Amino acid sequence: MDLATRKKVFKERFDQIKDVDLLERFEIFLEIQLSDEKIVAYTVQGQPLTKEMYAEKVKQTLNSVKLGGFTTIEDLEKEAKSW
Repeated sequence: MDLATRKKVFKERFDQIKDVDLLERFEIFLEIQLSDEKIVAYTVQGQPLTKEMYAEKVKQTLNSVKLGGFTTIEDLEKEAKSW
């Protein structure tokens, strides 16, 4: 299949997308792919992260931990026992 045909098929399938989250992931992916930035990681939801985006996520996580935004193993064990 040549490039023009592949693009046509892709566009037809793309037009069928009804999930806003999926569309947003495509937008982010396309924006990164067409820029000079490289993807270095993905979020749990599958969103690509550039080096700068990844560094920012790490910084946010470390700040959250400093502010007590975490669960200890002991708390998880207590929670698991209550199930």
